[in-house]
Amino acid sequence: MAGSVRFRTGIDERTGKVLSGPDHLAQSLLKIWTTRLDTRVMRLAFGSDLRSLLSEDLTPAIAMQVYNEMVASAARWEPEFMITQLQLVTLKETGKLGIRYGGIYFPEGRLGNYDLAVDLGLRATTPTALGV
Repeated sequence: MAGSVRFRTGIDERTGKVLSGPDHLAQSLLKIWTTRLDTRVMRLAFGSDLRSLLSEDLTPAIAMQVYNEMVASAARWEPEFMITQLQLVTLKETGKLGIRYGGIYFPEGRLGNYDLAVDLGLRATTPTALGV
C-alpha cells in the first residue's frame, strides 16, 4: 500500500460509528477543549484551561485568552492540526459562545510526516459545553 494516506480512526462518541480523517479530528479537538485539566486519570495535563474563563464578562482581553487557550491546547495535544484562523460567530446572553476554527490538517502528523497537508478553512464548532 505504498503511497496511501494513513488516516487516524476512532469511534464517534455519540453514534458508535467509525470516524476517520477530518471528522475524527473535529471530535478530538472538541474533546481537548471540553476536558478540564487535572480530570483525566494517568493524563492529568490533558485538556484545556478554558473553564477558568467561566463567568467572566466577554471583553476583548478575555476573547484573546479564549483564542490563546484554544490554540495552545490544540498545538499541545493534536499533532495533526495547526490552527490558522479563529472567529467568534455566536454570543448569547445565556453564555453560549460559538467559535469557528480553521487551519491546516496533517493526516500523518502523529507520525511526524508534515509533507501531506490539507487546508480545512473555517469549520463550525459547538463549544456550548464550554459555557464560556
